[in-house]
Amino acid sequence: MVSRPKQIWHCFGCQNGGDIFGFVMKMEGMEFPEALRLLAEKAGVELPAHSNELSSSARNRILDILKLATKFYHKILMESSRAQTARDYLQKRGLSTSIIEEWQIGFVPDVWDTLTGFLLKKGFGINDLTAAGLTIQKPGGGNYDRFRGRIMFPLSDVHGNVVGFTGRLLNETTENAGGKYVNTPQTEVYDKSEILFGLNKAKQEIKRQDRAIIVEGQMDVIACHQAGQINVAASSGTALTLEQIKLLKRFTNNLYLAFDSDAAGQNAAERGISLALEEGTQVRVITLPPDAGKDPDECLKKNPELWFKSVDGAQLFMEYFFKKNLAGKNFTDPTVRSQVATTLLNQIAKIPDVIEQDFWLKKLTGVLDVDITLLRERLTDLRRKPMYNQKEAPADKKNQATEQNAPEIASENLMSIVLQDEEMLKIVADRLKIVALAEKHQNLFKDFLTFTQTAEKTPEKVIHRFRQSNPSPDSCQMIDILELLYEQKFAELSQDKLLNEALKIVDFLNLCYTGNIRRQIEREMKLAEEKGDSSKMTELMDKFKNLL
Repeated sequence: MVSRPKQIWHCFGCQNGGDIFGFVMKMEGMEFPEALRLLAEKAGVELPAHSNELSSSARNRILDILKLATKFYHKILMESSRAQTARDYLQKRGLSTSIIEEWQIGFVPDVWDTLTGFLLKKGFGINDLTAAGLTIQKPGGGNYDRFRGRIMFPLSDVHGNVVGFTGRLLNETTENAGGKYVNTPQTEVYDKSEILFGLNKAKQEIKRQDRAIIVEGQMDVIACHQAGQINVAASSGTALTLEQIKLLKRFTNNLYLAFDSDAAGQNAAERGISLALEEGTQVRVITLPPDAGKDPDECLKKNPELWFKSVDGAQLFMEYFFKKNLAGKNFTDPTVRSQVATTLLNQIAKIPDVIEQDFWLKKLTGVLDVDITLLRERLTDLRRKPMYNQKEAPADKKNQATEQNAPEIASENLMSIVLQDEEMLKIVADRLKIVALAEKHQNLFKDFLTFTQTAEKTPEKVIHRFRQSNPSPDSCQMIDILELLYEQKFAELSQDKLLNEALKIVDFLNLCYTGNIRRQIEREMKLAEEKGDSSKMTELMDKFKNLL
């Protein structure tokens, strides 16, 4: 929850909170200097630049290097005579000069130290260049560029910071040049599983349209953007990862997958669908007609209208699976029917909504001419078997954590109520065992109660007067959080309902506290019994009776 007047935020689920800088650092995984840069840019504030002063942190130093490398590669592509073949290639692929500029596409000649030599002259050390993933150091000494003879596509994070590169080989007959595509290795700033190519340019349109189109390659993204389809990003040749899906969910809950039509592309799509469903996203699959080309880039070159039509006609993921698994099957063969049933039931089992599951079960019944009871039994069996990426232990831990946190959550709720109402505080204080509150709330409750009993009565709200009485900074921060919670959960309740809620919480907390003490006494009694300590047993029995 965010409070504009107080300029703070707090998450009551994970218990994190703070100011605007802390919010950006938490949500975007940034260090303070990066958060400051981002917010300054959004606010239109120009931060002082020190051209001869490099960023202090290793992370920002790498970002500085990558930013400079991007400009270097791009300048070579646009101006160097050695890049003419690369310019011709990109023109042949249909990329306009403005698009090349917009995406800062670059080129590096097939020379061992083109970039390394340039960056060393700019004052960066060889270890910095290695850490950025741009230079490879030889075991026996010496170094060379990781990328040579390649068209360079900068890879940016969601904020537009260049964090790595994909280099496409220009001359595929070059010996010892590595694969057709070479990516930056894992670095301090680049993790392939967390980056979606083009998301920084697509995120606002994704949010506006409430759907993200995910394709395989960089050229697919660029071709889509050039054609006016801006809500497109790429997983860069791999199946969608959990981290990428969570990143996309910041902007939409609707994913449209358009992976290549070859076997690798289809397998990647299916793996992505499984993860997306587990994260609760709605998934559709864009299927290109056989004559449209193998990917969005080819389709847009052949027939742009066909691409847009395919997007609008994207199938629900289960429609896609039905169509794929039913095509060309001989359903007079019982083995085939059983295999198809198992394959599709595995997909149906991943659907979280039972009504949606029932819809697809009925459809499968009609297709296979099988009693729906049999399919439901098979589905139940599948649910009992853990999925490849599901583990029961974390779920159990989650439930256990929820149970353990219940008294703390109740304590937080009660504190948020009593801080708003002096009369409510008095009623609660008469019934509550203060030790039943969460430990972090006990001193604040005592201090606030004492203040209300001794402070002069004025029309001003008591919590405001208490804050002005100079409680500790920790108490002030806690009060801010509790006031946010009150606004979120209780502000709309009438006084009667609020009192009823407070008293229910008091009873719950007292019960939890008593239960904890009872269990502790029972454990001590068991130990005393094992040791034969009769005097300790008598003492503990008296304590136990006093609880009843």
